[in-house]
This record gives sequence, structure tokens and C-alpha cells, in this order.
Amino acid sequence: MVDSKVAIGTVLKVLKSTKYKIRPKQTHYDCLEIDEFWTYVGKKKDKIRLIYAYHRESGEIVAFVWGKRDLKTAKKLRNRIKRLGISCDRIATDD
Repeated sequence: MVDSKVAIGTVLKVLKSTKYKIRPKQTHYDCLEIDEFWTYVGKKKDKIRLIYAYHRESGEIVAFVWGKRDLKTAKKLRNRIKRLGISCDRIATDD
């Protein structure tokens, strides 16, 4: 579940306003949280997920990827964070 400070509508607004180019404000974060939400086109079995890393304290979305809920997509997010030159002390999820 998304924290009340970072609503799904906010995530979509940021993605739309940045034209899918997020520029993190910091190069190091104490903790990045990973969360997701999904949608589908046509049939519910054809789900696609938006998986994103955000900093809870600032509400900043640091990176995101679209994909299936699998290891390949998780690695894609990790690689995107690395390409942006971002480091963090820890990563958290809701699980």
C-alpha cells in the first residue's frame, strides 16, 4: 500500500509532468522505499505494473519502471537507480 503522503494520483502527476524523465534531487538517500501499482488494458490477466522507488521523508519519486512483477523488472529498477548515480543506505518494501 502506498503511504498516505505519496498517493497514486501524485505518482501519476509527477510522471506526467516530468515527461518520464525524473531527476533525483539528491545523490544519496538514507532509505528508498519500493512500491508498485498495477493496471491493465483489455483483460485483467494482462496486468502491467509501475514499480517505483521513493523517499518517504520528502515524498520524492526517485526512479520508476514499467513491467511484470518479477525479478527482471526489479533488476531494471535497480539498474535505473544506479545509472542515475543514486545510492542509499537501505531499501524497504511493504512486505
